Amino acid sequence: MRTHIDWLTFTIPVIYFGAENDAYATAIAQGFTDMFGTELRAIVFGGEWQKQERSRAPYTDAWVQSEGGVTLFASPNLTHACIEISGQGCERMLVDGVLNNVLMACKDRVTRIDIAVDIETKTTPLEFVAKVNHERMRTSGHVLSGTGETCYVGSQKSERYARVYRYNAPHPRAHLLRVEHVFRKDYAKKVASQIVGASLESVTVASGLAFGWGHADWQTENVKGAEISVVFERGNTGNTVYWLVNSVAPAFKRLCDNGAIRDPEAFIREYFLSDT
Repeated sequence: MRTHIDWLTFTIPVIYFGAENDAYATAIAQGFTDMFGTELRAIVFGGEWQKQERSRAPYTDAWVQSEGGVTLFASPNLTHACIEISGQGCERMLVDGVLNNVLMACKDRVTRIDIAVDIETKTTPLEFVAKVNHERMRTSGHVLSGTGETCYVGSQKSERYARVYRYNAPHPRAHLLRVEHVFRKDYAKKVASQIVGASLESVTVASGLAFGWGHADWQTENVKGAEISVVFERGNTGNTVYWLVNSVAPAFKRLCDNGAIRDPEAFIREYFLSDT
């Protein structure tokens, strides 16, 4: 079983100082910088953006990043912009080692986050959802098409529901059953914060309990979390980061556990973040 973030939607605050095109673009760019900083913004949201002919309400404009997987929605009449990162975009950011940095920066403004789990099995979606150990979570839809089979658990209008599907051959993922947990609005913010504060694996296990997965294929002890870095390496800092994570962090934790450091946050502020 492999778990990973397969969709991420969040907003960024935008302050417009005029409706002219230059002011519009500048305000959006500043919104990115304010949330992510100059370097992370350049790496994740840099490059070319292609204007789309259509947008969606309440936004009047939409752009797609040239590398794919990221869509920006905005309007000069609104004080925020909306960013959607699809599965393709999440996978690219995961490979680049910046997905968790993006999540850390936007977690309080997340409006949707999908956690996907891929299981190599011959079980059909209908067989999987037939074993649900939660009285409030029931199958709400079953769709058969030329490309595959999908089951929905929970109301698609609610703040959380699940999609269980698999593609028909010869799709490259036909050997996998995918279980997607969709969280929106307040649930999305809570889940994003939990991933940052704990781990993707622990949130996946909790999601399985919330939906009541009871099929034998749902083996949480075999959940493999996607490798999401918690640090953004700038320049030639890889060796230093490795040393901090593998040598300094364990020693620091031991000092906290045995009571030698009583207030970790105060300790870090005094010895690592002070100007003197």
